[in-house]
Amino acid sequence: MKPEKKPKKGKKAFIMEAKCDKSPFCPSKRVCPTGAIERAGFFMGKIVVNDEKCIGCGKCIKVCPHSAVTFR
Repeated sequence: MKPEKKPKKGKKAFIMEAKCDKSPFCPSKRVCPTGAIERAGFFMGKIVVNDEKCIGCGKCIKVCPHSAVTFR
């Protein structure tokens, strides 16, 4: 079993709207261990990161097919 990577200190995920396709099956949203990635609105609404829930683990960055998720 691989050791869990420690979250980056102070870094939080950020979604670049221009790159995000707002998929209802967003892989980044599905892998987030804390549920920090949320949909604001209905079916094709904007996808946002709740900074209070984000622990900076980076799992969402690795699985985003459009490279729309980064750290800030």
